[in-house]
Amino acid sequence: MKPITFNEISTLKNAKQNFCDCYLVSAISALAQTKNGKNILKENILRNGKNYCIKFNNVNGNSERYLVKNSEQDMLILTDRFLEPVPLKVPDNPIIKAIEIAMSKLLTIHPDKKPFICRIPKCQENFEYNKVSNFFKMFTGIHPITINESGFRMSLKKNRKIVINLLKRMEEEKDFSFVIGSGYRGLFNDLPHCYTVKSVYDGKINLYDNRKQIYATYKIDDAIKRFKYICGYFNNNLKSEI
Repeated sequence: MKPITFNEISTLKNAKQNFCDCYLVSAISALAQTKNGKNILKENILRNGKNYCIKFNNVNGNSERYLVKNSEQDMLILTDRFLEPVPLKVPDNPIIKAIEIAMSKLLTIHPDKKPFICRIPKCQENFEYNKVSNFFKMFTGIHPITINESGFRMSLKKNRKIVINLLKRMEEEKDFSFVIGSGYRGLFNDLPHCYTVKSVYDGKINLYDNRKQIYATYKIDDAIKRFKYICGYFNNNLKSEI
C-alpha cells in the first residue's frame, strides 16, 4: 500500500460529515490545513486501490493499524431511525469513510476509548460520538492543546484570557489545526457540535461546519460566550516520521 497523495489530502479540508462524528471529520479537516498535519495524514493513511490501512499512533501507548476493505466501505450506509437508507446530497469522502470504519474496529477492541458521556446519545455506528482530544491523541500520538473540553461550564468565559492568547497566536502564526466545539444549551437548543477553525483575523474567528458545509464568522467575544471548548495543535506541535 502507498500513502495517500497531497491531492487526496486536499479533499479532507472541507470533507462532508454525514454521520454523527463531527469530532472525527473536523479533526481530520484541521490536520489537512497544516504542513506537519498533512505529513501525519500521509503517514497514517495508506491506500491500495479502494482498500485502506489506517494507523493510529497512540492507543494505550502503542501504534495500531486497521485494514479497511472496499467491501466494508460499501456496507457502511447512512440510515434513518427506521434503518432506511438516507440519500446523500454530498457523497461520502472515501478516506473519511475508511477512518470511520477503522475507528469502529479500534473501539471494538478498546471500548474504553469512548467515554461514558459519549455513549449516552443513541447512535447507529460505534464510531459516532467521541471527544476531539481522544481522537487527536490516538491518531497523531501527540497530546493536543485542550481548553475546557471536559469541564462542566458550557462556555469559554472562565478561560477568556487563555483563549484570547491562544487566538492571538493563531492570528500571528496562521498555521494551526484546531477544532472548536459547543456544549449542551438546554433540551430544545442545538446539540453539541464541532467546527474546524479556519482563520483568526481582526478580532474575529472563521469556522467551517463540515456537516452543513458552510462557513461562519464570529467576533471573538461572541465565540467565547457561544463555544464550550477548543482543542488542537500549532504546526510546530505536530511531528512526523516523514
